Amino acid sequence: MKRNLSINEAWKDAYKSELLETTLTENWLPEYMQTCRWFGAKNAPIKRYEIANLEMFPYQGQWAMFLFIEVVFQTAYSENYFLPLAWVTKEETDNVSLAIAELTCKDGSKILVEALSVAGFRNELFENINHKKSVKIKTGHINFKKGKTLKNGKVTSRLLNVEQSNSTVVYNDSYFLKIYRKLFRGTNPDYEVSYHLSERAHYKNSPLYLGSIAFERENMYPVSLGLMQMKIENKGDAWEYMLKRVEAYFKNIERRKLKIKQIPKVPLYSGCAPEKLPLTMLDLVGVETLENMALLAQRTAEMHLALFNEKTHHEFVPAIFNEDYQVWLHNRLLYQLDNRVAIIENMIDKFKGETKEWAEDFLDSTETIKNLILGFDYQRLNSHRIRIHGDYHLGQVLMTDDDFFILDFEGEPDSTIRDRKIKQPPIKDVAGMFRSFHYAIFSTIFTNNPTSLSEDVLIEAGGRYYRTIVAVFLNSYIKTAFESGLDIGYYKEIDYLLRYHILEKAIYELGYELNSRPNWAIIPLKGISQILNND
Repeated sequence: MKRNLSINEAWKDAYKSELLETTLTENWLPEYMQTCRWFGAKNAPIKRYEIANLEMFPYQGQWAMFLFIEVVFQTAYSENYFLPLAWVTKEETDNVSLAIAELTCKDGSKILVEALSVAGFRNELFENINHKKSVKIKTGHINFKKGKTLKNGKVTSRLLNVEQSNSTVVYNDSYFLKIYRKLFRGTNPDYEVSYHLSERAHYKNSPLYLGSIAFERENMYPVSLGLMQMKIENKGDAWEYMLKRVEAYFKNIERRKLKIKQIPKVPLYSGCAPEKLPLTMLDLVGVETLENMALLAQRTAEMHLALFNEKTHHEFVPAIFNEDYQVWLHNRLLYQLDNRVAIIENMIDKFKGETKEWAEDFLDSTETIKNLILGFDYQRLNSHRIRIHGDYHLGQVLMTDDDFFILDFEGEPDSTIRDRKIKQPPIKDVAGMFRSFHYAIFSTIFTNNPTSLSEDVLIEAGGRYYRTIVAVFLNSYIKTAFESGLDIGYYKEIDYLLRYHILEKAIYELGYELNSRPNWAIIPLKGISQILNND
């Protein structure tokens, strides 16, 4: 390891070392955080790294260092991250790749490593949750909450070695503790919604809440650090399932040597029960797939009902549409649109083929899209707004043998904490899922064509597949909502909100792809083109 440092303090007093703090902010953190999957600002121009808080946290007779890091960008915007460190021997960590440096203190010389790679630290977090401890630190408390169903007993732990935006500790192969890396000025919506669904609403199809961790100071906003939930035994997520079903559908068309005109085209965004679909479509898509989509829709509506029925806790009490919401929505969407237009104008010469063609169409349609955005009129709407999932797509759903479980309520990654907690129409989540269906279909066409069919045929056939599964999902969702008293408005209002938010989600996705995966920008560009043409 090339990084090393000697300080004059003992490890428990390391927070006093100006040399350590300077070395961390100027050398080690800029280099180390760029290698971390949870650090989402790798491509942004960074002005400096600052330590907003540096706290020593006791565990099993030792000390961990809690770093609360502020990353300040050239634009003056900043993000905050959480990095717990431990000072241990190589034998005490089960993942040396998470070591940051060799550090010599008055106590001796050891390695500075991410504390989550140390079993003693991980197990201390579990015990603190289990005993609902409040640990005093220099500037406040680290408070641990326990859910109603967490049981006592011996604990074993491991750090889950997967690429994700947070870090996950597995306990006894039964519980997941998600450690939030990117922090917010306030409680994380993932914690708020998960706690509400599990502890108050008793919703069965999201992971059971078991506990949480928060950094709390007097007269300051709380900061969520972790959320523990029951592990869901599953067969994978719904995204992988849908990719397989889309591929099977295209292969069925190829095997039967069908012409496009032989594939039924059901009305767009009009609900239809599986048994009422044309027999050809039932055969091509598969009855099991359609029944699963109907069940997923039912679970989605039940989730929204659990969020709608709250009448006590103000952060979940339903709200009506009003002018304040309209102004917020208009400003947010117009800002996103202007941002996407500016990026595409700068990148247009780098695009090729259909991507360039659809990018040019997008630029030509800017005024049309602005008018659609500004056409949102709250006075036409009679339904209620609620807390929603906010980033609802196939990857946020786990499949078991016979059911679906909905995860990860943090909201859109690029949204502010305030925006993530705004009450919005539940139909927006439905729109997000429909965009995810579109992604599964067109990512198969553009990146992994499994057949000898031409791209033109696949695009047209894919559009008919989309119409079919959307029809089945919408029928089941609306039926469940109406029967249970979930206020989503009547058909005309549902149709308007659905189309509006499908466009919104496609614009949001376009920004994500342009910044992260330009080669995938073709998918939201195609989606926006289809939305504008009602195709």
